[in-house]
Amino acid sequence: MSTRPAASGKTYHHGGLSHRLVEEAILMMQEGGLEALNLRRLGVRVGVSQTALYHHFKDKQGLLCALGEEGIRRFDASLQQGSGVADATEERLAGFIKSYVQFALAYPELYELMFGRTTWRGGTTATFEQAARSSFRSYAQMIAELQQSGQLSSGINSLRLAQVIWGMLHGLCRMHNDGLLFSPGDVEEISRHALWLVRNIRSDESGS
Repeated sequence: MSTRPAASGKTYHHGGLSHRLVEEAILMMQEGGLEALNLRRLGVRVGVSQTALYHHFKDKQGLLCALGEEGIRRFDASLQQGSGVADATEERLAGFIKSYVQFALAYPELYELMFGRTTWRGGTTATFEQAARSSFRSYAQMIAELQQSGQLSSGINSLRLAQVIWGMLHGLCRMHNDGLLFSPGDVEEISRHALWLVRNIRSDESGS
């Protein structure tokens, strides 16, 4: 397998440098927030030239999208673990909600890049959008399966119900991450109350 030389004399296997850059950029965000992230500093930390950086990322926005894409991969893995129940049971949705909240609060910078204006209004890459849409489709499929099993009302459009639940979780997590109102414990408690409300929605109340 071919290797690519780095400015410091290091070599990386094909694809290895991209992974290393993304991992180091995530560490930079965790240490100093999004403001601490720039391509020059990233190159210095990894020990590669600016030419090598721009080979992998067109510009800083390209790097942000790559970070958001990695965040979505980690997010999906966390959700799969939290809601990975074979049967469509109530615990599946509860596990999903708990995992969603825990991830968003534990990794606020990544969460912003996954679902915030920094990436979506700044310009996205095709692979980033594909990852985000695939993630939502998997979640929406889970909601549809819960409806089919009778755990959620089947009289409500499954896409709209999925959007309502996601919007509720996103709003709570963003309020916490933006420094408004809630402690982590509050977010989880409110989410449990919201889950109760979602489970008790009847089709005659949905307006559909």
